[in-house]
Amino acid sequence: MFLVPGKRDIFGVDFSGAKDACNKIWLSQGRIKGERLQLVNCYPLSEVSSGRIAREHCFHILLDIICSNKNSIFGMDFPFGIPLPLMQGFSWNEFIRHFPEIYANEDEFRTINRRLSGNIELKRTTDRDVKAPFCVYNLRMYRQTYFGIRDIIRPLVVSDAASILPMHPIRMDVPWLMEICPASTLKKEGVYLPYKGKRTKERTSREHILDHLERNALELPNEIRMKALQNVGGDALDSIIAAYSVFNVLHTLFRQKEICEPYIYEGFTFV
Repeated sequence: MFLVPGKRDIFGVDFSGAKDACNKIWLSQGRIKGERLQLVNCYPLSEVSSGRIAREHCFHILLDIICSNKNSIFGMDFPFGIPLPLMQGFSWNEFIRHFPEIYANEDEFRTINRRLSGNIELKRTTDRDVKAPFCVYNLRMYRQTYFGIRDIIRPLVVSDAASILPMHPIRMDVPWLMEICPASTLKKEGVYLPYKGKRTKERTSREHILDHLERNALELPNEIRMKALQNVGGDALDSIIAAYSVFNVLHTLFRQKEICEPYIYEGFTFV
């Protein structure tokens, strides 16, 4: 059985650095029931925010959710670090703490890393391991990486309010954060299908993926299943996959074998 002391809820978070982040960020919450994960909630962050609000305030709401659920594990869909050759000699904790000084904004984050890499899209070791689609400063990813590190990871590191795995030791008095990648999980599971879109083809793919997750580990109420099928952007499904990814690795989490270079500098994607 899972080597997890105590009872921890699992949250899967599909993160976004878009201007309308509150509509794009989805959370799925699950509880361990024997050898399965029972989903109890799935919702966009806009449901707990007050109307149309600024991106930064959305991140504050998400931080509040994390900090108020100390006995939980959060699977976060964004990179927790960058390739070691681009870290300019910092350790991971130093890099996170100095992040706003190194990069003034998201565009500077992309520009500086492209320059340092010679305009090559370097991937971290973990990105190569799990066959991640993009590098962390790719055009499709850089905002997600930048705001995830600056507005979620950094405040938690500065306030010592969470265990960021595997860079931090596991503490029982704070929430745990784990980096996940839905695309990598689907590749590992053999169900990497185009599922984002309005067409019947993409809806059928979403249905096939949900069927697979249910057969393997998930207890999925019909209401949540319908949300994932009807959400054409795939954000609801991504949050479900994030929760599933966390659940799948809990039995190996305490072996700590992944805590070595370069993962303690660059981050590690759990799939």
